[in-house]
Amino acid sequence: MKYRQLDRIVTLEPGKRLVAERTLRADEEHLKDHFPRFPVMPGVMMLEALHQASIWMVRTGDDFASPLVLLREVRNVKFGDFLSPGQTLQVTAEVIKEQDGLITVKAIAEKEGRVTVSARLILERSGSNEPAGTGIDEDVKERARKQFNELFGDVPVTATSTT
Repeated sequence: MKYRQLDRIVTLEPGKRLVAERTLRADEEHLKDHFPRFPVMPGVMMLEALHQASIWMVRTGDDFASPLVLLREVRNVKFGDFLSPGQTLQVTAEVIKEQDGLITVKAIAEKEGRVTVSARLILERSGSNEPAGTGIDEDVKERARKQFNELFGDVPVTATSTT
């Protein structure tokens, strides 16, 4: 993943809620053009942080059973503030509805208590549509699990109550 938008996962309720952090570094390549005298994280990259948090939350919820988690739609995107080098986003993704194979996620990124971006993401679990005998889906699932472990290591998992 070339543009990894999460540095660490703070807490995780698999399949329900994920909180992560992302600190913008001054040496990031895209800041040379965005903008030379006022470097700020591009809005699309802040939105991508919401997307990546949502995908990891969904994937951990079914123990990486679905090879792909597709972004079907983004709704109600609102940008509120800039993120400058040295500042940290706290990204929260939370499932608010699961219906007809679609997962609706409320996602928000904040810095110092101020919203930088918020949105509703509509996601869908999917296979690769390749024949089962090719092993593509199993390979993709294993790569996702491996990437998660390499990126985030041991993540504090919060148990969900059953009451």
